Amino acid sequence: MQNNNENNIIGGVPGFLVLDSAQFSSGTTLQKLMFGTMTVFNDELTKGHDLGSGLVGKAQGFYMASSEDGNSQTMAFTVMFTSGSYADSLNLFGVHRTAVAESHLAIMGGTGKYVNAKGFATVKTFPATNQHETNAVERLLQINVYLAY
Repeated sequence: MQNNNENNIIGGVPGFLVLDSAQFSSGTTLQKLMFGTMTVFNDELTKGHDLGSGLVGKAQGFYMASSEDGNSQTMAFTVMFTSGSYADSLNLFGVHRTAVAESHLAIMGGTGKYVNAKGFATVKTFPATNQHETNAVERLLQINVYLAY
């Protein structure tokens, strides 16, 4: 254990701050610690939630924990369709609220036939109930797009 400006570093790994619970102020929760944390993703888009469901494209982007209670995430990502008549991309931006049944994201244009696209997407979160069928995925998002282009 090393000490770096009064913050303990376990294992001497520079750049990684590790605190023990005695260093947290009263009322600190995991959600408050996660506030501002950004997660980058590059995920497959499928027709359904089961393993082996047909691949329709990829989603690439990021989301950030944007509330101290952990119930909302600001999302910005691009959906790239790879097959069929939809083979172009859409850009989405908005806040996904995990504590409500459905959130809305704005469609911010796209590429190809979607270059001036306008609309919105609904986002619903589902727990992955059968870990075997979803390859140990903890949470699934269902995204429905309503679009004018």
